[in-house]
Amino acid sequence: MRRFEVGVLGVGYWGRKIVEEYSSIQNVKVKAVSDLMDRNLEYCRDRYQVPNLVHDYKEVIADSSIQAVHICLPNALHYQACKEALERGKHVLVEKPITLTSEEGRKLVELAEEKNLTLSVGHIYRFNNALAEVKRLWKENFFGRVFLLNLTWTNLEPVFSDRDVIVDLAPHYFDIVNYLFEAWPQRITCVAKPYRQKAQEEAAYIISEMPSGAVSQAHLNWVSPKKVRQIEVVGENRSCTIDAVGQVVTVYESGYTYQLGVVRNNTIRDELLHFIQSIGDPSAETRNSGSIGVRTVEMIEGAKESLRSGCSVEV
Repeated sequence: MRRFEVGVLGVGYWGRKIVEEYSSIQNVKVKAVSDLMDRNLEYCRDRYQVPNLVHDYKEVIADSSIQAVHICLPNALHYQACKEALERGKHVLVEKPITLTSEEGRKLVELAEEKNLTLSVGHIYRFNNALAEVKRLWKENFFGRVFLLNLTWTNLEPVFSDRDVIVDLAPHYFDIVNYLFEAWPQRITCVAKPYRQKAQEEAAYIISEMPSGAVSQAHLNWVSPKKVRQIEVVGENRSCTIDAVGQVVTVYESGYTYQLGVVRNNTIRDELLHFIQSIGDPSAETRNSGSIGVRTVEMIEGAKESLRSGCSVEV
């Protein structure tokens, strides 16, 4: 494995985790980080010995010794930062959503293909061992015909003025649906409301009709007191619940309940390893490719259209 020098754009709460994981990977060095806040830059210098600390992310992209950048900037900056990085010949892993519009996302995918660069999106649950085991059993017909998939993603958050719960959490929902069903929804219905402010929805219910006839639904909110990251799969023969953080899978079968022997993995590390390895073969589509990221945004746009129109939307 050859040596890679990477840059991380944005080192707040999530960006720090990313720097930590890159720093633990052999033959990978975090050469530079950018952030507007000095304390975040100093944290990376003091804890992970990152040598180059800058306020302007463009300086990281301009560094010719850096082969790849990981973008943890606010959602509104994803498109511009990705575009600039790809134009400079950098491989890119951008946190979800890839962009705020599918049109912008498609432009990035085309640019990456044109320049033969890897473009990946931080759909981290594609690297979760619990979901991988459920997917394996699903394909082996362990559940029989799957009737329902219910996803609950809730916790109490402060009021956000720059984003809503659909854009922030629905990427996980639609990506997990695609990962497990190996299909995208055909029809979406969405109801959502803001509660502590006049705009920016803080709770949403999204129902998706799948090509197989199954129905998936998501309950997303930032106002519930308890943090829940759970997926329920309801099948003809068996059902299960997945604690997506604890990576615990509980199976329900003929009145019996038991847990599967899932070995919990470090999903962030595995995602970063996959990204670094994909750079060696940029012509191969990565597990969390830019194209998947764009399709996810198209699903979010469908949910938003349903919310605006008060009707179900074909996607």
